[in-house]
Amino acid sequence: MKSKERNEKNKREGMKHLTLALAVMLAFIATIPGVMAHCPLCTGATIVGVGITRSLGLDDSIVGVFVGGMIISTALWADKVLKKKNLGIKGNDKLRLLSLIALMSVLTLVTFYYAGLFGRGNSFRIFGIESLLVGSFSGGILSLGAFYYSNHLKNKNGGKVLFNYQTMVISLAVLMMNAGLFALLL
Repeated sequence: MKSKERNEKNKREGMKHLTLALAVMLAFIATIPGVMAHCPLCTGATIVGVGITRSLGLDDSIVGVFVGGMIISTALWADKVLKKKNLGIKGNDKLRLLSLIALMSVLTLVTFYYAGLFGRGNSFRIFGIESLLVGSFSGGILSLGAFYYSNHLKNKNGGKVLFNYQTMVISLAVLMMNAGLFALLL
């Protein structure tokens, strides 16, 4: 009988999270300016994804893996836009990319904090650290590694990709394996 009550409670909490996530996403969409370096729609969609996966009983680390991938891809996209627009931003390319990764991480994680996806009352933890943060860090590191590996393959092949959408396929495969590992372990 207790498991049935617990399932009902989990469903109610999942719906609360989903409703909150949708409200936050709509609030962000309503208040965003026309152009931003960070995609609030992606963040909002991720918040909804966390709510849905929590209602299904999955650990936040699984979603966090894809959050980390989203952070890295958004930072790489912003870096590419800055280079393409030639906005006079000079200096160390790696430092600029690391700064953009830090900025995207802060923007995403602050949004998650204010949406209530992690904080003091959260029981979703791995070794005392927020599961969402652990998954995000893991996904971010692997996503960045997949990007550099794809570039290595491209350089090795005379500047040409081995197959269409090479970077995206490699990144997604690495992220899915990482999420699968978390699913098996947790």
